[in-house]
Amino acid sequence: MAQTELATLPTEPSATLKNAPRLIGRFSIRGEIGRGSNGVVYAAHDPVLGREVAIKAIPLTDDEFFRQQIEANFLNEAKAAGGLNHPHIVTVFDAGRTDELAYIAMERLHGRDLHEFIAAGDKMTPRQTAQLMARVADAAHYAHKRGLVHRDIKPSNIFLLRDTKPKVLDFGVAIAMFTAGDAEHKRQLIGTPNYMSPEQALGKKIDARSDVFSIGTILYELLAHRRAFEGKTIEETLALVVTCKPTPLAELRPELPRALIDIVERALAKEPEQRYQTAGELRNELAVFTGQRPAPTTRDRGATARTHRSGFRGLLDRWEWSRDALAAGAGMLLLGILWFVLSAGDREPTPTQTAAPAPAPRPIAVAPPPQPVPDDSAKKDAKTAAAPPDEARSRVALEARRPREAKANSAPVAPANGTVTLAIAPWGEVVVNGTTQGVSPPLTKLALAPGLHTIEVRNGAAPPYTRRIEIRAGQTVTLQHRF
Repeated sequence: MAQTELATLPTEPSATLKNAPRLIGRFSIRGEIGRGSNGVVYAAHDPVLGREVAIKAIPLTDDEFFRQQIEANFLNEAKAAGGLNHPHIVTVFDAGRTDELAYIAMERLHGRDLHEFIAAGDKMTPRQTAQLMARVADAAHYAHKRGLVHRDIKPSNIFLLRDTKPKVLDFGVAIAMFTAGDAEHKRQLIGTPNYMSPEQALGKKIDARSDVFSIGTILYELLAHRRAFEGKTIEETLALVVTCKPTPLAELRPELPRALIDIVERALAKEPEQRYQTAGELRNELAVFTGQRPAPTTRDRGATARTHRSGFRGLLDRWEWSRDALAAGAGMLLLGILWFVLSAGDREPTPTQTAAPAPAPRPIAVAPPPQPVPDDSAKKDAKTAAAPPDEARSRVALEARRPREAKANSAPVAPANGTVTLAIAPWGEVVVNGTTQGVSPPLTKLALAPGLHTIEVRNGAAPPYTRRIEIRAGQTVTLQHRF
């Protein structure tokens, strides 16, 4: 399936970069990785830090207008994207320009992009699709909170690492939309029409909700195995985006869960006000569908986040609180019953019982002991037999209560789990026994069952930090690492 993009320059930039240069800035070029309408990506080596990088280069044309646009937008926004630290956003190391081109240096990734995955005919289950796009939505929400809107989220800008975890590419490096009214340079649109939002296709002002729509189109494509909007020409595709709804998923794949279909339909609402208002809300709904909690890296905080929380998410939170409250109430009821039973022998007899003649003590059946009774026990029994009746009964009751009192006054139960304290800089994705636990920081503590655990901390293309530790109940272990 060919992917058609809207032009951003009079000619495609990659057409003017025919041969790979030997150097770009301080980076040694090793070879070409790929090329598209917006430039060429090279494999390169950073001699200063001694690491492999990828260089995305865009030529500086002779057209002064476009040169100014590239320098004012591409470089500035690339530098802004360099401040993003997120496990699912490609890390930008550097940005600059030479006499012939502008470039950004980013981490070198190994795998394939989602466009190649789809073109190869590979498919995901509905749950795998939701997990993948929840991570993409989390990355988008992280950038949105820092003032960056991607504007061109599409399968070729979602890179799948070898473990299928995504990395979103080109955050903030698309050339900004030109202002209208220039007679010589016709206004051009940024992005790929199949994944544009209606407001973006109409040239209106866009915000984070435009990226939400783009994510919705990819969700639809992965589930329906066809694009949501596919015209024969760019103009026809844009008209479909603006005016038509895609074929309902329920018709194409009736076996899909209704909850997931509802998420896709809301993300694809034509009016921005009817969509998820943040990518974080979309991420939360997808996380709930997969049975996970929202990622801790960019969870909304404060009154604003609580106001935007979806009704289903809030209902789930209230149910979990009620469940915990019921469990605590049941535990306290059980403790009350146990106290009543244990304290029954301590109560004084009522006046009626005190006035009545004391009944003869009932014989107590004693099981034959496995060993002869020691001499001091015999003396104790003789002393008890010689005591007055009331005192003897008190001694018998005291002896009967002692095992229960000892049990009630026993030491508190030791903690069932151990604790791992994390001190990771600047950040790292924490994986315990093959399962992702979150990103540290903000994640600083892990509660783990006693036994051996493998803890791996990942940070982009840097070598992962791996430790195998043994946890004991009540023990606290500290892991420190700086990437």
